[in-house]
Amino acid sequence: MQEIKRIYDLLPHIICICLILNILGNTIKMTFKVPSKYIVWILLLVSIVINFVFFGVSFESFFIGFVTFSFSVSSYDLIRCVSKIRKSK
Repeated sequence: MQEIKRIYDLLPHIICICLILNILGNTIKMTFKVPSKYIVWILLLVSIVINFVFFGVSFESFFIGFVTFSFSVSSYDLIRCVSKIRKSK
């Protein structure tokens, strides 16, 4: 039960890192003209490094970094799809 509470306490951290990753991904895409397939790997690496810095090198921080990255990419895709639907109406 304590492990679930600890992960639940990390939720604000996960949301903040997601916002940072979304902004970083858009900036990389607009500024450096990097292909999308490389942006995904860059964001994954940045997410894991940020979590290693804050929580130390462990499997838990690696897992939280991966979850944060996944949430960031899926939220970006959701926003992009919703904006396409709005434009088509």
